[in-house]
Amino acid sequence: MLYSTSRYRVFKKFVFITLLLFLPLVASIHYLDLGSTAESVLLVFALLISFVFLFKIFIKPLDKVTKEIAALIASKPYSRLNIFSKDEFGLIAFFFNDITQNVEKISYMLKEGSRMSEELSIASSIQQSVLPKSIPKIPFLDTVAKTRSAEEIGGDSFAITAHNDNFFVYVGDVTGHGAPAGLVMMITNTLFEVLLPKAKTTHDLAASINKLLKPRVNATMFMTTVFFRFDPQTKRMFYTGCGHEHILVYRAAEGVTEVITTGGIALAMAEDIEKIVEEKEIKLKANDVVVLYSDGITEAINDKQELFGLERLTACVTKYGHLGDSLKIFEAISKDVTSFVGETVQNDDMTLICMRLTELDFKSDREQTMLVTNWS
Repeated sequence: MLYSTSRYRVFKKFVFITLLLFLPLVASIHYLDLGSTAESVLLVFALLISFVFLFKIFIKPLDKVTKEIAALIASKPYSRLNIFSKDEFGLIAFFFNDITQNVEKISYMLKEGSRMSEELSIASSIQQSVLPKSIPKIPFLDTVAKTRSAEEIGGDSFAITAHNDNFFVYVGDVTGHGAPAGLVMMITNTLFEVLLPKAKTTHDLAASINKLLKPRVNATMFMTTVFFRFDPQTKRMFYTGCGHEHILVYRAAEGVTEVITTGGIALAMAEDIEKIVEEKEIKLKANDVVVLYSDGITEAINDKQELFGLERLTACVTKYGHLGDSLKIFEAISKDVTSFVGETVQNDDMTLICMRLTELDFKSDREQTMLVTNWS
């Protein structure tokens, strides 16, 4: 609004004119020796006009402004000021209305933020309930698996389940993160548990999950995954890749790490992947370690905007693969990742799984079934 006329200038002129009128009036009454009644009537009339003028011009709008400002300060209901004059009161009214409008917007945003935060917290709890609470004891396979979300709801997922004397393991990563990714993650995890009893191989499992997942997610959403099947009786391990990250295999006898491309195509990218993916075997010897991960680890950045990268992760596996315990290997790798990242905010979910083939049935001073799966 334009601010022009000053009501206080008008008030000054009014006072000045009133004095000019009152002084001659009082002098006339005094010198003409008019009756006290006439003098009183003139004075009362003059004062009445002055009061009406002051009330209309100053007291009424000032009372409105004061009342609404007091209500705002006391956090009580208030109303907009309908003062549109181009003077001080109009300026104050415009400022008050603008401030209260912004306050209402901020209040609404805070309420919405609180509501969304509460809903995300509930969704996060539901998602955490989907992830395994503990890791089942797998004969001859010392296993540790943990995940850490970048937000309340993450897109990384994994599961370890026994079926027909075999153990099935999978790790997956949905494109993006947050609520949409978390929803796809929970659907996939549920399909894994529901369809596993009907699957004989990791190929069957991957194809059946994709068939049901594809029509249920947005065309831009997909999930890279790799499925594993371990047979304790023969100590053989098989896998089916669905466009996920590399598989790192520490060869204990040679002290080197082999990098295997998972291959295949991500879940939900095609209607039918039965002829695209296949089950392959990873030849393992005693103390060999298989490391699985999500791209949140290789794409973790430090304060210099450097990526942790596949080479650093491979070097970590080679460096710590000889420790002889999956938990020790996991902790050493995760410590290096954490040290590399430092105070830099995590941009993606991180999941890490270590599986070590043991010559004898797995024995340890820790209780395998009590391992938590949240990477804190």
